[in-house]
Amino acid sequence: MHPVIRIICFLVFVACLSRANAGQLFLGFGLTALFLVFSSVHFFKPALTMLSRLRWFFLSIFVLYFWMTPDSPLSTDSAYLYVDVPVGVVLGLERITSLLLIIFAVSYLLASLDQKQLMAAIYWLALPVSCLGLDRNTLVLRLSMGLEAVGSLSAEPRYRNEIKNKEGAGNRFYQRFYYQARSSMQYYYQHVLCRAKEEAGKEYIFDHPGPPALWQWGFPLSLYILFALAAEIYRLHE
Repeated sequence: MHPVIRIICFLVFVACLSRANAGQLFLGFGLTALFLVFSSVHFFKPALTMLSRLRWFFLSIFVLYFWMTPDSPLSTDSAYLYVDVPVGVVLGLERITSLLLIIFAVSYLLASLDQKQLMAAIYWLALPVSCLGLDRNTLVLRLSMGLEAVGSLSAEPRYRNEIKNKEGAGNRFYQRFYYQARSSMQYYYQHVLCRAKEEAGKEYIFDHPGPPALWQWGFPLSLYILFALAAEIYRLHE
């Protein structure tokens, strides 16, 4: 599949899941499971790594929805295990499920495209930007450098600063927390500066793949139709 079509399919997938109902979530689960089983792209472990780093974010979403949703009658919905559950729990789980599926989609997209393919696809998609007077070469270059820097930092071992000078760090919790945060930011800032000096003058070269074949545009269109049908079927059975 053409790299541009893969990115557009990803955008359609994310857009459909942004306000998905239970039917669309089940469809998203099914598509993700099919790719996990039949695809030759290994994206499960990177997705798990991303999920582990976002676990507190997911917990905060669940707590906010459960705590901040106004009191309302309990929702009995056949899509949720045939039990009565608070509306806040349902809404929180729906949003978390959507984010889980989007993370798997991001992991698949990054694993299925190398950096040159990704740059070429973004360059093709950024064509409307040049009509606004902006330089898409600069846009793609900065995006590529940013992705490369993020990958380099994620590969670094997590920074752990052992507080040896307790007088400088302080004894209270907020003082130690501030000291740790400041030291971590200084460490990563120095790491980025060193990488910038090492890679000064580096050239980024990619081959333009050309426009995708006309028939391949049927993939994102079919994906959108599937999600629209899933949403409509679910509404008819409510």
